[in-house]
Amino acid sequence: TSIKAVDDLTRRLVEGFTTARAGASLITYSVKASPALSVESSSTATGEAVAAKTKRTLTFSTGNALNSARINASALLESLVNASVASENPMVAAQISVRPTTAEGWTPDSQVGYSEWDVILPVDAATNDKILDQLSLQLKSQPVWQSVNRIESRVADQMQRDAILALIVSMLFIVAYIWFRFQKVAYGLAAVIALAHDVLITLGFIAVSHWLFRPLGFMMIEDFKVSLTIVAALLTVMGYSLNDTIVVFDRIREVKGKSPRLTSEMINLSVNQTLGRTLLTSSTTIVAIILLYVLGGEGVHGFAYTMLIGILIGTYSSIFVAAPILLWFTNREQANNRMKAA
Repeated sequence: TSIKAVDDLTRRLVEGFTTARAGASLITYSVKASPALSVESSSTATGEAVAAKTKRTLTFSTGNALNSARINASALLESLVNASVASENPMVAAQISVRPTTAEGWTPDSQVGYSEWDVILPVDAATNDKILDQLSLQLKSQPVWQSVNRIESRVADQMQRDAILALIVSMLFIVAYIWFRFQKVAYGLAAVIALAHDVLITLGFIAVSHWLFRPLGFMMIEDFKVSLTIVAALLTVMGYSLNDTIVVFDRIREVKGKSPRLTSEMINLSVNQTLGRTLLTSSTTIVAIILLYVLGGEGVHGFAYTMLIGILIGTYSSIFVAAPILLWFTNREQANNRMKAA
């Protein structure tokens, strides 16, 4: 979400579910407490009374005994402090001791959630009951969030730089490979320009989804955002498109043979000879991607959308972009050679 404030996002989610007409509701905590055990209740040698402490095991669930709900130490401490204030027995977090019932190697700084906690409060059993009653009331109105994460702009900027660097480095290695494979840098440059074309057009479709997801929602289009999953899809599209381009270039080299010049007729013949293979390969891949897009679920929806657009763009770019650019580079090189010879 573009909402930066976590508290604002939480409030909007709660309000949205509260006013939902379909009867949707947020899952809230339910807490069950064991009987209170007295930890300390005595007096010192001088007759001074030692404050009573009670220990209880709290079991958190989602209202159904079969469904546990995890809560971490910081959230539990905050809830207990708020409950103590509401019960008119205010305490601070330092007075409360919490520890998961079954946890090895747990430390107070851990943010891992557990469903059972041993809680020691510096109060007697009656006051402990009041605090836990308030805790139960508060948790009934507190949703069980699976996760709430905030990504700052610095993290987003770093991800953006890493993604751009990954694309640039990939293209440089592609130029070097095709240069070595075909013994001419023109082939590598033509392939990389076609790949840049594929990536930019695919990114354009991802950006346009922001305006299309409402009118074209029946086509399962969402407001896709560039993420690491989308970057992985773009790199996959580059590899797929490159494979198609190399097949076309290899046929162009075979048709050209030992001829000193590369002509448009050679390009047309090579493209026509590989057209059937290109269309068959692309169509079978697109069928698999469509099934992934429709049935794959939310986790791979953005990946499948990017792949679908990228393969469609990459198929025609291998024919109508890479080959003409190769011819342009070759003609320019031949013209420069003639000028030098003259």
